[in-house]
Amino acid sequence: MCYSAQASFAASGALAVGSVAIARLPKDRAGVPLSLFPAIFAVHQFIEGVIWLNHDGVLPDAYQSAAVCAYVLIAYILWPVFVPFSAYLLETDRRRRCVILFCQAVGLGVGASLFLVVLRHPVTVSAGCCGLSYRVAAPDLLIAPYLVAVAIPFLVSSRLSLVLFGVGVAVSCAVAAIAASATTFPSVWCFFAALLSAGLYLHFRFAARPSAAGTTATASAS
Repeated sequence: MCYSAQASFAASGALAVGSVAIARLPKDRAGVPLSLFPAIFAVHQFIEGVIWLNHDGVLPDAYQSAAVCAYVLIAYILWPVFVPFSAYLLETDRRRRCVILFCQAVGLGVGASLFLVVLRHPVTVSAGCCGLSYRVAAPDLLIAPYLVAVAIPFLVSSRLSLVLFGVGVAVSCAVAAIAASATTFPSVWCFFAALLSAGLYLHFRFAARPSAAGTTATASAS
């Protein structure tokens, strides 16, 4: 698969449409953070599209540093904190919540560590024939905790749809690790995860059916 500005902007547009569709569905307050995933990924892919345009010479270099910083903040710092938080709000089983809470602590540690890395060492990015290479001076020992924070919270969920989403995230990580180099892995995995997030529409669609059925039954009774 060849990545480009066009691919990133197309993914961003599709995710934006998906996020609007999810926003129109009724949902509990606890589900709001999860419902924002496609919107955040839409912004993320749009940012990467801007980075591509910069490397293609369409945009001046003045845009690069801000775009790269925004991309890294979302990919490296936001997700390990936001993912377990979103899963924790939706979980009702006490034991599963404890596991997710542990993942939240891990995610906070990873996010804080990567934030310090980004502050101390500038992130560089270069464009290859099929992807963007991000060079972040992060130690390899943070890889496993990062995966724990972004994958385990969904894999231990009591909701089948979220378990399937967690499986998709884990599989996409494995595929990206095989298909990409160490420096292009973040870009490739984020692209796969972004596409997977569009599937959350089905989760909220099915979750909205009992509420709709309950409303209809109440109206009929009255």
